[in-house]
Amino acid sequence: MASNGHANASQPANGGGRVTSIARWLSRKKQPQAQPAPKVSVVMPVYNAESTLAECLTRLHQSSFGDFETIMVDDGSTDGSRAIAAGFPVKIVPSSGRVGPAAARNLGARVATGDILFFIDSDVMVRPDTLDLLARGFEGGEIDGFCGVQAAEMRHRNLPSQYKNIWMRWTYLRKTGDVPLFYTTAAAIRRETFLRVGGFDAAYGTPSVEDTAFGQKLARLGVRVRVHPELEVEHVKRYSLWGLLKVDFMRAASMVRLKLRHPNDLGQNNSSVPGGFIASIPLTGIAALLLVAGAIFGSWIVAGLGALAALGVVALNTGFLGAIRESDGLVRAIASIPLLWLELLVSGLGAAVGFATYPFGRRY
Repeated sequence: MASNGHANASQPANGGGRVTSIARWLSRKKQPQAQPAPKVSVVMPVYNAESTLAECLTRLHQSSFGDFETIMVDDGSTDGSRAIAAGFPVKIVPSSGRVGPAAARNLGARVATGDILFFIDSDVMVRPDTLDLLARGFEGGEIDGFCGVQAAEMRHRNLPSQYKNIWMRWTYLRKTGDVPLFYTTAAAIRRETFLRVGGFDAAYGTPSVEDTAFGQKLARLGVRVRVHPELEVEHVKRYSLWGLLKVDFMRAASMVRLKLRHPNDLGQNNSSVPGGFIASIPLTGIAALLLVAGAIFGSWIVAGLGALAALGVVALNTGFLGAIRESDGLVRAIASIPLLWLELLVSGLGAAVGFATYPFGRRY
């Protein structure tokens, strides 16, 4: 009591202080609590992907691993991609116009809050355990990144699509130990490491070899990346013959320009392409010239030398052709030989274009 006989107004009576404390506690309970950052941030650049995006996001959100967020960088889509993504628990990040997949991935990585960045494309279908396998792969702490592999099963059964799918699967599965690769169909890296090295080269304005360039940069900086053979995804990409050869031509030109930008790497094969395939490129050109010359001049000797060179190409690529036979049978493997020769010729032309245009300022 105060000296005047009245209760002090500053002191609540009849347990009012306890009631006030409980009210404040209940008020705090009603407020949204800060959520911990997810372990994995899935980053996906998207441009006009409505044909595969819904299935891609559905598969992703059927994952057995729940501690992840999905960030879709909308790179100026003009179709229904953004509306499709709005129906999923996805953070949609718009780019500033059409910036290309390299810059879009960088933007997604900056927005991400997870410890691990998992890059996939909008036509990639993960499995229920993909994210779980990925997260467990980083638990040891000694590896900074992983590349996934394309699954042997692929829904498009035409020869160019199967040929390309088996090629991508076989060339990555054969790599062991630390690799100078980062195959963004399915690839992951610690976010801190990604930001420290500066991300992808944003000068690649269109899909090209930006992931190869990034993998090589990681290797030069001592960042450890390995192929994760159990991290399988389906890449839903249908190739026509023309589409396959166009991709190979552009990739060969870009690979040569990448090599010329980093002359210290000229003496090493720091890509997923086997040495036998690289050696086959000039040999295929020689075989074609000898066969044409033999036909024009009626020389069986010259034509025979051309045939021997063509057989040499097959011998240099028996590993890949054997992978096709194991997956799709002997008939498909034999049918792939002419496609292999054609692909090598086109790759040779692309490499020549890369060399010829580089001195005139075409660096990417």
